[in-house]
Amino acid sequence: MKHHTATLALRHSPTPTWIAAMRARYPVEPAIDEIFTRKLDKRVELPEHSMDFSALPERLRAFLARETGQTDLKVEQVARLSGGASKEQFSFFLTWQPAGQAGSVTQRLMLRMDPSEAIVETHRLREWEVLRAMRGVVPVPEVLWLDPEGAALGRPALIAGFVEGTVRPPGADKMSGVGMYFEPSLRDALKEQFVAILARIHNLDWRAQSLPSFAVPAPGTTQANDWALGLWERAWHEDTLDAHPIMERAALWLRENRPVVERPVLVHGDYRSGNFMYDDALTINAIFDWELAYLGDYHDDLAWASLALFGCSDETGTGLASSLMPVDEFLERYEQVSGNLVDRQRLFYYQVFSYYKISVIAVATSLRIAHGRRTHLDAMMNFASGLGYIGISELNRLLERA
Repeated sequence: MKHHTATLALRHSPTPTWIAAMRARYPVEPAIDEIFTRKLDKRVELPEHSMDFSALPERLRAFLARETGQTDLKVEQVARLSGGASKEQFSFFLTWQPAGQAGSVTQRLMLRMDPSEAIVETHRLREWEVLRAMRGVVPVPEVLWLDPEGAALGRPALIAGFVEGTVRPPGADKMSGVGMYFEPSLRDALKEQFVAILARIHNLDWRAQSLPSFAVPAPGTTQANDWALGLWERAWHEDTLDAHPIMERAALWLRENRPVVERPVLVHGDYRSGNFMYDDALTINAIFDWELAYLGDYHDDLAWASLALFGCSDETGTGLASSLMPVDEFLERYEQVSGNLVDRQRLFYYQVFSYYKISVIAVATSLRIAHGRRTHLDAMMNFASGLGYIGISELNRLLERA
């Protein structure tokens, strides 16, 4: 009991020695280590999350004036966007003169900014790099400016073009895409696009792209999964408010059964309903939330997209991957379109890993940042903890199967 109390105190007020121990125990990519270490360094220093963004318009204007060299630009109608569970998001209108334009234009843009602590600590530079790499390959917002350390805007942030469209179909008022329902004609219009876009992501020649903040795992080794598992184990042990035997059991099983990744691909990391947008023509016109992207096994995205938690059942009771198509159909179509074979045993590994991630996010980090008042979404974070206990229950079920 005394050891548990001491560990809780260190999580709340981490010492340099404890931080060094976490870094040594859970090796991760250098960029991931950087942001996790920064999170712990700031945990002692930061007060509770501020909701006062009255200075943001002027900060934005000054930042963009420096970036563009245009002192007469205007930043107007800065407004918080609803949706999203991990980042502060705002829209605003910028009046400026883009390079090559004869006169000024007014554009609606989006600002994506870190809160004091997020449910997943991610790197804005990595998100910037992957969005630039995917531009023209799959539909993504155009990223325009980056403040990677938050020197200008107060917190790390990126600015991108604003995309008009629909994320939630009519009546689908679900948190972060969980259990979203698409009526049959909408499913028919979207499902093939959903599979085709995922295939293009996985078949991207990422070595031809500029992704300097992504560490490259050695092909034919477990290194991709060593780093990925290190990230989520480290998040659990840095953030959880309590120990849980099933989480310990799951981490041990995941480590003992890590599959070799023969040919690393770009993994989106959060590919599912709720993270794509479609327009009035029922064309998917944006894929969002690339912050968890890494180089690894495509089965990770397949497992995540087909989790029951992120889907619903159709009118006959058949479970749908990301609420769009039966799971077997999703996997078969993916094989046909991508040329990548689906190994069901490997898929099972990533299903376990997926529920482990969900449990870390919801049971550990969400409660941690809500308890510490480090987010603007305290109520949602407390509500999300219920999903974590569903995740732990599913972990227990899958581990019994294993």
